[in-house]
Amino acid sequence: MIKKILIPLLLFIVSCNSPKPPANTVTPESHIRTRTVKSKPLPVLWQVMTYPAAQGEQTRRKYVKAETDGSFSNANTSNNYVNADIIMDKVNAGILLHRFKKANPSEKFTGHVHLLMKNSAGTELEMISSRQWNKSGGILIERNNSDYSRFRIFMLQSDGVINVEIRDEFSNIYHFDINAAGFQDAFSQI
Repeated sequence: MIKKILIPLLLFIVSCNSPKPPANTVTPESHIRTRTVKSKPLPVLWQVMTYPAAQGEQTRRKYVKAETDGSFSNANTSNNYVNADIIMDKVNAGILLHRFKKANPSEKFTGHVHLLMKNSAGTELEMISSRQWNKSGGILIERNNSDYSRFRIFMLQSDGVINVEIRDEFSNIYHFDINAAGFQDAFSQI
């Protein structure tokens, strides 16, 4: 009777004190074929464009333009589609926002618009605009109050994605990202 209890007890004690077996480094062969997914780089969105020639103008002025998509929200809706055109020349910059689809006219802002931008390095730029890009609407970032200079320097020093938030006085909030890659090259051509 003692042998029946003593032998299993000794085996149990010895097995508890023995070192752990080596980890299994062999991975079982999987029969599932894995497909490699290539990550898509951010597209270079900046294009050098030319304004239409004004009457009597000898040379046409150039500008850079990028287009991106985002969302907007207000008290009635949330997370709706917005298309943003970012335009910059040697004098001014502008942002044209098209709600719901690209073909819609740009939004007209009647009061102050608060812009907050944050680049991938964590640097923030805050601006307030009260003027429209043109009679069709949009937001003008003008040279008179040094916002244009700050925006141009911010864009030239940024690399990668810039998060943009725009708030108007009617509680509309617009969110979109600007890809700063290629901006320096495009801007140097105007």
